[in-house]
Amino acid sequence: MNGLVIYYKMAAARQVESLNENFLTCSICTEGYKDPCTLTCGHTFCKGCLGKFLKTRQDAIRAKSIPCPYCRQKTGVPRPDRPVEEWVKQIKPSFLIQGLLDTLACRGNTDHDTENRCHPCQDLGDIQSAKSYCQDCDVPLCERCVKMHASLPGTSNHVIADLGGTVKVTRRQRCSEHNEVMDFCCRDCNRAICPKCCIIYHRRCDSVVTIQSIMSEMRSVLTCNRGLITQSFHDMDRSLQQHRSQIDEISHNKDKIKSQIRQASQKAMDVIKQKEKELLEELNEMTEKQSGQLRGRIKSGEIDMQMYQQHIEYITHVLKSGSETDMFDIYQMCQSGAIKEATDRDVTFTDSVRDSKLIFVSEIDERKLHKDVKLGRLQRNVCEVMDTELGKIHSGTFDDMCRPVLHKTVGIKVDGDREQPDPYDVTVLVVDGEETLVVTDRNNTCLKSFYTKDNKSRHSKLDLASNPRSVTRLRDNQVAVSFWSHNEIVIVRVTPDLVLQSRVTTKKKYRCLTDLSPSKLAAGCWRPPCVDIMDVSGRVMRSVSTFNTRKNLICKPCLLCATDRGDILVSDDGSHSVYCITPEDDVAFTYTPTGERRLREPQGITTTSTGHILVTDCWAHKVILLTPAGEFVRDLLTSQDGLQHPHGLMFCDCKLYVVEYNGGAVKVFNCSIPQ
Repeated sequence: MNGLVIYYKMAAARQVESLNENFLTCSICTEGYKDPCTLTCGHTFCKGCLGKFLKTRQDAIRAKSIPCPYCRQKTGVPRPDRPVEEWVKQIKPSFLIQGLLDTLACRGNTDHDTENRCHPCQDLGDIQSAKSYCQDCDVPLCERCVKMHASLPGTSNHVIADLGGTVKVTRRQRCSEHNEVMDFCCRDCNRAICPKCCIIYHRRCDSVVTIQSIMSEMRSVLTCNRGLITQSFHDMDRSLQQHRSQIDEISHNKDKIKSQIRQASQKAMDVIKQKEKELLEELNEMTEKQSGQLRGRIKSGEIDMQMYQQHIEYITHVLKSGSETDMFDIYQMCQSGAIKEATDRDVTFTDSVRDSKLIFVSEIDERKLHKDVKLGRLQRNVCEVMDTELGKIHSGTFDDMCRPVLHKTVGIKVDGDREQPDPYDVTVLVVDGEETLVVTDRNNTCLKSFYTKDNKSRHSKLDLASNPRSVTRLRDNQVAVSFWSHNEIVIVRVTPDLVLQSRVTTKKKYRCLTDLSPSKLAAGCWRPPCVDIMDVSGRVMRSVSTFNTRKNLICKPCLLCATDRGDILVSDDGSHSVYCITPEDDVAFTYTPTGERRLREPQGITTTSTGHILVTDCWAHKVILLTPAGEFVRDLLTSQDGLQHPHGLMFCDCKLYVVEYNGGAVKVFNCSIPQ
């Protein structure tokens, strides 16, 4: 039994030590909290450490606020007119942290035999086991000292708790300046104070009450906050479970794509093997044909050689016999040309072998083989694989050195237009396998779609209540539209005909939109200048304008674009700049060129399949190419390419769609790597 008690004591000691290291340690002094206080951001520090830190921050003194040493969020003080040394004292103490410290200290004292003794008796040299604990003096007491405590006027009102646990140990906080119990609360300064603080520092405050009088209110607030925190806990747990599920899906998808890559590799090898087999069969056929011809010639030559041998033997025999008659007969044969005709046959054996020699001409450039042959590429939602034709591998990759070629021009004027079309923004969807252009027309206050069906060009038109400005794709068959001067966002279904699905009333007039997910949007506003993150119901989740620099960089956001990393690209006409905002509301980069490359009127903005950034400069009549990090590469399109007043643009499947508001058309350029 004693061993079990010791085990539990050691386990409890380890838990206390772990809690102290992970949750009850000040991040400034790296020691246990001493007089802890919590800032508005939720981070807790020792008051002394926070005071020393504040003295080093002159910018905070000028701003009349206390910056958090951890996250830099600023905390206002109730009385900034007081000396700086008193600012930290105005911050309410962390009763939760102090309660944990006191509870752990009490438990630590009861866990050790050397401290589980009556302190007054121990000071007098006597050893007595402590049965109770004075919460005001913070010391364990034996039964005799408890009686003495109760008999003395100075300690008669102290709260005595049973160490056995029958009374809950709750130490009352003491004032660090006057060492008095802080039984009062200044509601104006929102801090606990002692009676002397009431007289000295808070006599002019309007609402000073006892803490006991607001216990029901505090319990209600704490219960409500506990419910909110519990809900956040469950929400975070569900989110973590979802993330874990996504990791499992990613792992499963990885195995699937790995199998696809291996299949593509095997497919390429099968095609190569088939080509090898065909070439070898063709080689066998051609060489067999040549060899057969040569074997026929050899057989004919052997017969001729036998005939030549017979002629040689007959002439030799006649010459030896000396017979005049035989010699005259052979002589007549020679004179008549019979023998000469047989010996003068044109034998072209050597020539025929030389002329019919086969050679192999390789159609593979070995110098480029290692970089030209691709099995496929990875991209979001799709994995392209190698074409079945050996040597022709297609991938929709943007070539940053290519010169775009005009593919076609789509005029947006349709029957029923009352005014000359004034397009501003464009997006591209693939609906039922058909490429569909969706364009906003400001002059005719409508949204238009253009597509091909049954080999015929078709269009659809949706009249709107106000002049539309920006359009962005939400899903494969759904877009969202913002307006010039209308507190509304409309959701439109694309079939590819346009069907009004819903109207979303907003508190601000948003001039531009981009989709962050099918249920979340980023929207740019001019008054006030900001970029809001909202859901499709119009509820603003957060607003971005000043960033961490506290300087309002956003002036007049024209168009937005979301990157694959979740960043938001902003073309800003007011500052003649391009911004990249991270999900943490920081500025990843700012592109504000000067001199000849100064942006005159940045409008449309989009990204390519390689992450490059394209920006239109309307009054400069050009499309600018930037790296994914926001560095200038070159002018991709200019007025020399026939470009005039470009506004919105969209990159999709190696095609660049550029809206020309002055010409009332959408120009489509090819930007792929030449095959």
